[in-house]
Amino acid sequence: MPDFLNGLFFSEILADNAGGGAIDVNGQGGTNKQDEFVEIQNSTGETINLDGYQIWSEKNGLLHSFGTGDQIGPSGTATVVGSYTNPPAGFFGANGSNNSASGNGGFLEDGEAAKNDTIFLVDPDGNYIQLSYGQPPQPPTSLPSGFPTGGTLQGSGESLNSGAPNGTSVLRDADGNLVEGAPNPGTSGTVCFTSGTMIKTDRGDVAVDALAPGMRICSMDHGHVPLRAIRKAPIGRAVLTWNPDVRPIVIPAGVLGNPITLRLSPAHRLLIGGTLVDLLFATHEVLVPAHQLVGHAGIHRDMRDEPVTYFHLLFDTHEIVQSNGCWSESLFLGDVAHAAIEASSGWRTDASVDLSAMAHKTTARPVLKGYETAALAGSLVQVMPEETAAA
Repeated sequence: MPDFLNGLFFSEILADNAGGGAIDVNGQGGTNKQDEFVEIQNSTGETINLDGYQIWSEKNGLLHSFGTGDQIGPSGTATVVGSYTNPPAGFFGANGSNNSASGNGGFLEDGEAAKNDTIFLVDPDGNYIQLSYGQPPQPPTSLPSGFPTGGTLQGSGESLNSGAPNGTSVLRDADGNLVEGAPNPGTSGTVCFTSGTMIKTDRGDVAVDALAPGMRICSMDHGHVPLRAIRKAPIGRAVLTWNPDVRPIVIPAGVLGNPITLRLSPAHRLLIGGTLVDLLFATHEVLVPAHQLVGHAGIHRDMRDEPVTYFHLLFDTHEIVQSNGCWSESLFLGDVAHAAIEASSGWRTDASVDLSAMAHKTTARPVLKGYETAALAGSLVQVMPEETAAA
């Protein structure tokens, strides 16, 4: 479980945006230190005013000061990026004393090769939480010069033995533990289906709970492909309470061609196509994270007081599969995903499959950023099930 500061906690840190796994967070065309980020998350059901909160680095000093009007909604995230011109809601360009974000040793210390660091979140009263990373991590013996006074450490201080190289993030798994994984700024969670979801196979629709490695699943691109691995991940009420952002997203019947309601994890990406997609993005089909569609066409977060069981489906390549009649993605393994998989227990695999050797080079379709989804989501319309069936 994380350390909390007034309901806030560190949800993700990208400290070394380099190599094949580097990503362009700020949409400015590069993949460098300017795209590194620190993300915090609100675990409460209330909006938190961030005015007066700060993010510090032991090695690089003040990274960012939140100001008037800055806030974080219920279960929402605030992501501070090394450099970001005109950031969308939920993102902030770093404004601290160390905001050059250029070159090695710029915004954040890499973490590898003994470049360890500790990141602090400080409230207006000077109380703080801290997260140390590196190989090995070294919690600070003193606070940075100029650090706010009068407050105390909340919790015991977290740490992860991680070099997190080449675009790997330090982030949370479903149980709140720190692991390495693929960067996912602006949201948390993994790609998975909820219990009871019907997956199209060569035998017809089969509940995801009944799938097993080796079964052949219907893929949009490659016919019937063998399921290489599956993992069951139950999430209890306690985790859903402190981290509502892992609650399922509900896609009502008829929104994306699904004749029945679909529930899946917030980070799970759905296939959207059509004339508007072609017009806006010069491609026939795109993938959009489910959480980015909340508020449109009846799509919403499932807030029922009951536990959730998620299932991860893994194939040789990133696939588009049919779930409750809707096309959506399987689990994507980028260059940096191996550590996250190895940190997760409960995988069932084909006897010949070595999870640590698996990787996917590209996603099955282009993936939209949040601001791109906003231009598309407003066009979604819920079609009644009988209309869908008649179409």
